[in-house]
Amino acid sequence: MGIRSAVVAGITSVALLATAAPALAMGSGNPYEDMQVGVRYTVYEPTYVAGLKQIQVGGAIADAGFTGDENLSAEYGRSNGRNFNIREGNPMSSDIGVGALVLTTTVQGRKARVYGYCDPSTGKKCTLGDVTRYGGHLAVTLPGVGTLTDTVVWVETIGPKPVSGQQLVQIAKGLRPVQ
Repeated sequence: MGIRSAVVAGITSVALLATAAPALAMGSGNPYEDMQVGVRYTVYEPTYVAGLKQIQVGGAIADAGFTGDENLSAEYGRSNGRNFNIREGNPMSSDIGVGALVLTTTVQGRKARVYGYCDPSTGKKCTLGDVTRYGGHLAVTLPGVGTLTDTVVWVETIGPKPVSGQQLVQIAKGLRPVQ
């Protein structure tokens, strides 16, 4: 291989890496800021995390055939204890659990809905308090900043010790766009 071929091959390899994994070029130390560099939607970072530690923040695994921007996935808490996760994107690369609507509220001027993952076999109406027992999620579309698009946000809690429905609302209300 000649020098010219080696240079072209090297440039092509770098270009492929840059398009396949834009996060490689980042490194601010803030994973939310790093994620913003590679996507067209506004990335939001939580200011309230219900006292739980950050487990991970990064790209989300997409359903087969998804061609949109990589979605953000963040986890807080412990897998065997209290926990919640945040998913952000536009469009979303996967689906979220189905639940009963238990609350409609406003987050940053936008309508937010909280769903509880209640046991339908009980025959009882699902309530906001049931989120703490069975899990659930909050869904809202937050405004874009500058030239960035709006962001679909899901804050979900599942597992042995879900956070409360009110905490889901507090987490969503504490989201701030990264700049």
